Amino acid sequence: MQKILKSFILIALISILLVLSFVLLMFQKTSTLLQKPPEYLINTLSSIDKNNPYQAKDKINFILLGLDKRDDLLEKTNTTDTIMFVSVNLKNQKINTISLPRDLWFYNTNSKINEIYPESLTKTNQPEYIKDQFYKLINQPIDHVVVLTTNNLIKFVKIIGGVDVVLQNGFIDNQYPNPEYIKNPNSGVSKYKTIEFKSGLIRLDESNITEFVRSRKSSDSVSGGGTDLARIQRQQLLVEAILNKLKSGQIFNKNLNMFEIYNYWDKDIVKDLSDLDVLQILTVLGEGVSKLTLNKIDIPIGTNSKNGVIYHPNTFINKQWVFIPSDKEYKSLQQFISDSLYF
Repeated sequence: MQKILKSFILIALISILLVLSFVLLMFQKTSTLLQKPPEYLINTLSSIDKNNPYQAKDKINFILLGLDKRDDLLEKTNTTDTIMFVSVNLKNQKINTISLPRDLWFYNTNSKINEIYPESLTKTNQPEYIKDQFYKLINQPIDHVVVLTTNNLIKFVKIIGGVDVVLQNGFIDNQYPNPEYIKNPNSGVSKYKTIEFKSGLIRLDESNITEFVRSRKSSDSVSGGGTDLARIQRQQLLVEAILNKLKSGQIFNKNLNMFEIYNYWDKDIVKDLSDLDVLQILTVLGEGVSKLTLNKIDIPIGTNSKNGVIYHPNTFINKQWVFIPSDKEYKSLQQFISDSLYF
C-alpha cells in the first residue's frame, strides 16, 4: 500500500487519483462496476486495459485551478488564485508541475488568465472551454481539469494530519483579511490582521494552511514573502511536502479513514474525471506508480522581452498590473514548456 502514491496537490492531483483507485479496488465502495460478480469485474478490468485511451500517450496533462471564492465586504471575486499545469510523464515517471502566474495576460480573451475559470461558468461545456483556452496559451493538450477551493485544501490537510515545510525566508503580512471581520463587519474588529511565518520548519494544518498559501501582502519582493510569485513558491513547497509525506507512508501509520478520502474526492472536488478514467490512468502507470517523482519547473521571468519568457512591462494593461509574454503569440512560453516536459 505504501507503494501507491496517494493525493496530488492543491495540489498535485495524481495522488488523489491513486487514492481513489485504491479505495475503489480495496473497499468496493460506490462504483457500480464493483457491485457486479467477480467474473464481471475481471472482464471489465481486462476491457479497461484493451480500450484504454491513455495507452498511446506519453504524458497525461491536467490543469489544476485553485479557487478562493470571495463575496464579502472586502472582496467579491470568482477568479482563480492558483493555476497549475501538471504533466505526468509516463516514460520517465515524473510529475512535472508548472505554476502559471494568475496575472499573465491572455490576448485571446483580453484578460488575465485567472478570468478563464469565471468565464467558463457561462459556457455550456465548462471543462472543454477551460481546456481549449489553456491549450491556446501553452500549446499542450489538456486531458483533465480539477478545481480546488480553499475549503477543499483545509479539509484535505486535516485528513492527512498536516504536513511540515521548511520556509527559507520568513514573512509578516499586516494586511491579511480578518475572518472575524468578514463574518461580522459590525463587530468592531479590524478589517485586516497580522500574520507571521518564521523561517525554518513550519507545521501546516487546518489552522494556518489558508494563511500560508494565500498571503501576498508582506512585502514588495519575492524574498520578503510578498507578491504572487512568493505565493507560488510557497504553494510549490506545500505540494512537495504533501507528496513526500504520502510517499513516506507516514499517514498509513494512523487509522486513516479511506472512505473519508474517497468521499472527499467524490463529493467535494470539482473535476471531469470519472472512476473509469482513474482506473485507466492507474493501469497505464502500472509499476511506475511507485517511481513517480515531482519536478517543479519555474517559468523564466525577466525584466523585458529579451531576458525572460514572460515579464512585467512596467505599465498597466486595461488598468491592470500584468505579466505579458516575450512574444505576443506565446511561442517562447510554449517552447519552454514543451522542452521542460521531457527532462
